[in-house]
Amino acid sequence: MSTETPKTVVIEAGHYEEARRRLMQDPIVIGMADEMRGNIALDKVRHDSGSPRFGFMQAANAEYAKRGGKDGGHLGGVAEALLRLLEEASK
Repeated sequence: MSTETPKTVVIEAGHYEEARRRLMQDPIVIGMADEMRGNIALDKVRHDSGSPRFGFMQAANAEYAKRGGKDGGHLGGVAEALLRLLEEASK
């Protein structure tokens, strides 16, 4: 009997990654990430797997729209882009 933890496999269409990359260059998302930097603990907004928590996705989408954003991609697109920008800045 194996004691290894099963690994999760995620299959997604290519347009999800395209949306994340586009959003990472969106001035609204960049501004949101700049404001978040140093003001929020990432473990509060993402799961251990690195994916954004649902509440964070909702808040990110709402703030993006409030600031005039029109194309957030998929449901978690804005939140995922924010997390990537924050992670890149911390390297």
